Amino acid sequence: MKNQKCNFKLAFTLAEVLITLGIIGVVAAITIPVLISNYQKKQLETQIKATYSTIQQTLRYAEDEDISYSTVADGNSKFLKEWFDNFLAKHMKVGQVCVDRVPKGCWHQIYNLGGSKVGDSEGIGSGIISFNIVKGSSFMLDGYLAEHMMSLFGIDTDESGLVFFFDANGKTKPNVLGKDVFVMAWTEKGLVPAGYSKSKAEIDNNCYNGSAYFCLNKVIENDWKIPDKVWRRKIKYK
Repeated sequence: MKNQKCNFKLAFTLAEVLITLGIIGVVAAITIPVLISNYQKKQLETQIKATYSTIQQTLRYAEDEDISYSTVADGNSKFLKEWFDNFLAKHMKVGQVCVDRVPKGCWHQIYNLGGSKVGDSEGIGSGIISFNIVKGSSFMLDGYLAEHMMSLFGIDTDESGLVFFFDANGKTKPNVLGKDVFVMAWTEKGLVPAGYSKSKAEIDNNCYNGSAYFCLNKVIENDWKIPDKVWRRKIKYK
């Protein structure tokens, strides 16, 4: 009888252990992906702020040297390349450079928050300069006329401007506008995020429901934090 009682007690203890392990497994399956996602988000937020700061600081040199955005903002890759070689490349640690999509490999296919493709695997538009920097971010530069600055990028200006698309972590996924890809422009207002001249409601609508070009505004407004509503959004790539 004593042995039977002992075996029953042992069996009951093993069952408890198995149940406990099962609960731990379920909790781990739920919490570990969340912890990884939060870590990735914090890493990206640090990279976004550092990238914006790097470009902002670099363009201050241009202002000190009286170099105008309007001289390079006509969408002509020749003028852009001259400006890039004679100015930007001197003040940044630049890796690979591509002029008007040649050679390939400086940029990559990106998507908006709806999962639709934006541009193609070599860039957005023509007459562009693409490059990456040693810190790992990728950039695509293009010039736009004043009317396009407002209609496409929400920046009210009387002159042409130079638009920067940048991916804070380069080719590493998600490669999605609003998550790791953002848009800013150099105009007479200085370096400003796309959507600079739009209302808060218009910026919210664009970031959450539109092209997501204005999401950098939300990040800056949110103390350099990617909005949870954007980060948690599941992207079905189209």
